[in-house]
Amino acid sequence: MEQRAILAVAVSLAILLVYNEFILPTVYPGGSSSPVIEDSGAPVPAPDAADMAQPPLHGDSAPLPQLAAEPEVPAQRVVVETDFYTAILTSAGGRIESFRLKDHRTAVDPESPGLEMVEPAENGDLPLGVELRGLENDGGSGKVITLGDRTASYAMSAEGTLRLADADVRVVEMIWNGPGGTIKKRLTFRGDRRDIDVAIVGEGMQPRYTQLALSWPSPVSSAEHESLFDRIEYLQGRSLEQYHLDDSDLLAGQVVEPPRTAEDPAWKWVGLSGKHFLVAMVPLHAAQQDPESAAGFAEPHPTLFMKQRTMGSASGQKFLRAQLLFPVRASAVEQDVKLYLGAKSVELLEPVGHTLSRAVDLGWFSFIALPLLWMLRKCHAVTGNYGVDIVLLTVLIKILFLPLTQKSFTAMKGMQKLQPEMQKMREQLKDKPEQMQKEMMELYRKHGVNPLGGCLPMVVQIPVFVGLYQALLNAVELRHAPFVGWITDLSAPDRLGSLPIPFVDPAGIPVLTLVMGASMFLQQWMTPSAADPTQQRIMMILPVVFTFMFLSFPAGLVLYWTVNNLLTIAQQYYVHQSAD
Repeated sequence: MEQRAILAVAVSLAILLVYNEFILPTVYPGGSSSPVIEDSGAPVPAPDAADMAQPPLHGDSAPLPQLAAEPEVPAQRVVVETDFYTAILTSAGGRIESFRLKDHRTAVDPESPGLEMVEPAENGDLPLGVELRGLENDGGSGKVITLGDRTASYAMSAEGTLRLADADVRVVEMIWNGPGGTIKKRLTFRGDRRDIDVAIVGEGMQPRYTQLALSWPSPVSSAEHESLFDRIEYLQGRSLEQYHLDDSDLLAGQVVEPPRTAEDPAWKWVGLSGKHFLVAMVPLHAAQQDPESAAGFAEPHPTLFMKQRTMGSASGQKFLRAQLLFPVRASAVEQDVKLYLGAKSVELLEPVGHTLSRAVDLGWFSFIALPLLWMLRKCHAVTGNYGVDIVLLTVLIKILFLPLTQKSFTAMKGMQKLQPEMQKMREQLKDKPEQMQKEMMELYRKHGVNPLGGCLPMVVQIPVFVGLYQALLNAVELRHAPFVGWITDLSAPDRLGSLPIPFVDPAGIPVLTLVMGASMFLQQWMTPSAADPTQQRIMMILPVVFTFMFLSFPAGLVLYWTVNNLLTIAQQYYVHQSAD
């Protein structure tokens, strides 16, 4: 019984690891419309079909080109610098051109530049683009018309470099007097906060425009072992909805409508997300002003549109785009949005509010994983080394479960001693199963052995093991965190040197992984067993399987598994010595 329990635990963990490493990436890998009519009435050639999938209006769907005139003056730039980031705004399209984090770097080298959160998407498109959308014939039925600001020239209310410290607050306003009305983008920066308040204001807007879209596009770029963004996600009530790369809904273009009433559970934010980082847009309200009407408010939540585009070139570059589509029902409209660009850390996201901390998704046992992460950070405040913190946390968990594991090993040792008598009983009473079961229970009672004693303590520990596994696998705190010697990044696979080895990518000798495999083999060999020789040989294969799976796992996770194995070996040795 106890051997089957061990096998079940091992297989369960193997399934979890295989699912995260191999199955999940494969599940989430990687029509005709009317011509677009420019605001001036000049026809625009219809683009290819890949450009046609866009958020719907109440009319014939059509592609959405950028129709503003080319700026006639060189782009102006404003640099905003705080203790947390350096942002660059450009007058070309009124966009965020750069956003570099100061507490996360591009590479392990401490001299490498801060991590860039903004990269140009297709056609050089940058975040914070605004687009007016409507129907031909002043809002009547007909073809979709759009007016985008990608090539518009905005006037800037500030210039040069703005340095903010502590509670400093600076507002940068960008204004474009376009053919569809005046668009203002007002960005409020605070020196003591990581989030940014954005107000999008439309004035003197033509009646034909019924939607104002705010876009955040980004290429899916990879840096060594990590992808900055590989999904779009939004929070619906308390449910985190995720669309990974090459999801069919994301490829077709997914529309999330606003709730029917203000009381309905609405989506709270949308973000471009990856393993460690997040860009999130939080719609705050949709206040509108109409000088001829007392109606002052539209729907409290905008429509959300998400799309993935893959370039047809040999590179196959992929792009993600999230759009907030606010309804426009008056000649003037103001929409407030909060932006967050940074790490997926509960410690950083909770002060922003709006339930953004739900972006840190650690699976079913997040209620265990999150406290373990908190403990890891507290240990780090003392040790300054996350590798040492992982060792200490593993030892602490082992101590907490010491009575359970001790009981489990003792029960398994007792069952092993009864194995000869049990085997003899099976041979003698193989045709009398009821009598055999009765006599086995009497044998257990006589020797004081519980057949479930080796199973239940291990089952109780599984949620903690899985929770810690998820925490170490996804913790942004381990990114570029060194341990000792060749282990300079606990979030990357450990490699010593660059020797090419078959099945090992990236190249190098996986020293810690090999130690983990050897420790698991020794642990398995020392584990008391009441199984037949065939089952024992099957169990001895598991260390080899786990070693191959762990080749691509973060060094922090491998370190935890190795230390746990070594502590288990020491405990097993103690049990053996006590029983002899």
